[in-house]
Amino acid sequence: MRPGQRTLTAFEAAILERLVEKEPRLAPSCTGLHVLSREFTGVGSYTKFLCDETVKGDDWNVTLESMIVVPGVKNGMGAVLFGRGNHPKVLETFTYGDDHWDGVYDGFTVEKAG
Repeated sequence: MRPGQRTLTAFEAAILERLVEKEPRLAPSCTGLHVLSREFTGVGSYTKFLCDETVKGDDWNVTLESMIVVPGVKNGMGAVLFGRGNHPKVLETFTYGDDHWDGVYDGFTVEKAG
């Protein structure tokens, strides 16, 4: 990933694809997302999306029911998408257990929920 990349990475897109399978109503708003920022925490990340703050509607979150498998992250990873109305605001990823993650996702898979 290049610094300053404002489009989704393959990692983020695959996670969003699984979340849309769970919540199909989000499909239109998860297309063409503009990334404002990415923060890596050592145990996950926050990807913030451009979202009109005047959007009406309730705040919501959708939790990924699938495991994200990343080489070197022994216990796997999870994710949660936060939004308002039908608009995604933040995608959070996190590791399970005491695993650390340096942000490298080469060789990842997002398993199908079961």
